[in-house]
Amino acid sequence: MKRWLKYGIAAAVVVLGMTIGCADKTPLPTDLPEPIYGGIDTSYIVINPIWTEINGRALNRPNDVYIGYDQQIYICDTYNDRVLKLEIDGTFIEEYPVVHPVAISQDRGLDLLVVCGDYSRTEQVDGQDSVIWYGDSVFRKRYLGNEPFTRVFQAPYPYIIINDRPVHAEYWSVAAANSTLKNYYLTDFWVGRVLGFNAFDFPTEEFLSEGIGLGKTRFPLDLYTYQIAGQNYIALAQGAGNVGVQIFSLPNWVSPYVDGDTLPPMITFQARAYKDIAVDDLSNFYLLLDAPDPLLGAHYYFYKFDRRGETMLAFGAAGSGEKQFLSPQGICHFDGILYIADSGNNRIVRYQLTTEARQ
Repeated sequence: MKRWLKYGIAAAVVVLGMTIGCADKTPLPTDLPEPIYGGIDTSYIVINPIWTEINGRALNRPNDVYIGYDQQIYICDTYNDRVLKLEIDGTFIEEYPVVHPVAISQDRGLDLLVVCGDYSRTEQVDGQDSVIWYGDSVFRKRYLGNEPFTRVFQAPYPYIIINDRPVHAEYWSVAAANSTLKNYYLTDFWVGRVLGFNAFDFPTEEFLSEGIGLGKTRFPLDLYTYQIAGQNYIALAQGAGNVGVQIFSLPNWVSPYVDGDTLPPMITFQARAYKDIAVDDLSNFYLLLDAPDPLLGAHYYFYKFDRRGETMLAFGAAGSGEKQFLSPQGICHFDGILYIADSGNNRIVRYQLTTEARQ
């Protein structure tokens, strides 16, 4: 049974009071090297060791991995109820207890923001009792001082009605971006919207509302904020029934695409699986699925697209091998290295381009 847990969190560049602009295009960056397709530059190899144990405890369903603005690695070790902090080489620094963390980000003040499944209930699944966790709260750990994670936001409505039955309301993703501001965004999966929050954790406004097509969102899953050539962007991965990925420039939420455009494969990508997204400093996009969806043409777990949204690479079958996954949940990219939280295999796997392989 797939348990939908993930909050997406993104700390972002926000100018309050701005409206979404979809009539005009924002230019994509042009001062970047041309992508290379089908060659050795798009072939990845595993970096050993694969991380399966940290600080004397085996990883247990890690749901997210993230590189902060402090250039430290953070892992949501979900079923061990802890967030791990590592040096960029993997050396353990410390861990923070927090209930069922499923997504993590860091704002420009270096505070950690974590989405947690701190609400649970026991249900019968396949004839057995099973605890079902729901990610409905955001916890903050301040950079200054030694205070633990503290809840700063909880979904205001515990249930919504889906098909005449109550379903626990879930937020999915939280992200923080390149700005001296400490604002962030949350995706609301069931309602279909992206909300903004200020540095004091108060909701500010709804940046995207429910709907089909460019400039609207349906089943929003994950957010990723990034900066290319001095311009701030946000990438949004969505569920099936809408365009698969949307890109907006910040702070005005302007898309590089408008209705009537011929859309590239990344934008039209369809899969009913959970999706996680990351972007590197050359504006290549990395899309991770928790399961393939062959009926919709998604045959792999991992996809790489160039800045124009054209497919560069796809790989990943079910299993526990070096390029196999089992319900992977989180992805990030830093300094030429790709990190994947392979949740079902209880591990963090790192990859590097063959042309940059370290001895």
